[in-house]
Amino acid sequence: MTSEQRSARRRPSTPVVVACAVLLVVGGGAVAWAAAQQVGPPPTPPAATSAEQEVPASSSDPDASTRPSASASPAAEPAPTRSSVKPLRASEPTAVRIPSIGVESPVHGLGLDEEGRLQVPSGELYDQVAWYDGSPSPGEAGPAVLEGHVTGAGYAPSVFFELGATRRGDLIEVDRADGSTATFKVTEVKSSPKDEFPRVDVYGATDGPELRVITCGGTFDKEAGRHLDNVIVFAKLVTG
Repeated sequence: MTSEQRSARRRPSTPVVVACAVLLVVGGGAVAWAAAQQVGPPPTPPAATSAEQEVPASSSDPDASTRPSASASPAAEPAPTRSSVKPLRASEPTAVRIPSIGVESPVHGLGLDEEGRLQVPSGELYDQVAWYDGSPSPGEAGPAVLEGHVTGAGYAPSVFFELGATRRGDLIEVDRADGSTATFKVTEVKSSPKDEFPRVDVYGATDGPELRVITCGGTFDKEAGRHLDNVIVFAKLVTG
């Protein structure tokens, strides 16, 4: 089945142990695995284009593009559009569901490593979704950030393999530790080269509660051992 057919039918994929890091790349050979198993590449957002108005990463640091940075401060971005949805109180996320692509996963918190890069799911939690605990909790005012892997050990599809098939209007439900569920509606899905990661768009302040969901995507560079792009889903709170 081609990636276009998979996206059109919106068939869920089975979450498995993951290997391709969202923000810290490990391993290689996904292309060879896919060819052997007759599994195509991850879905790509339609009309995917490079993000504009980004701060390029240093060529000496391939992971610097996805770091939260000073450029993501409120003063560095346009005035946000006012939201009519009342923000929720802080409460850590515990699970996430994206029904349109069959995603259902526990959520655990992760921070930054010693070099200021986002940590990624590992060990027994490798195939779960992680919440960047330096961002607002989902439902609070501001951009909450969730991340997950696209492929896994053996280069099989993982929790966010189908993330590129998400479409505007799809719902994302995030359960919270206080027993509430924050429901977001997707407003945009984009693909961005890793060296042009849209830090301001992802981490910059927003007027109301929003959500960012990030994974790897695009062409797999076998020599570099990584996907060349990030797939980013943007969503706004609709109920909580």
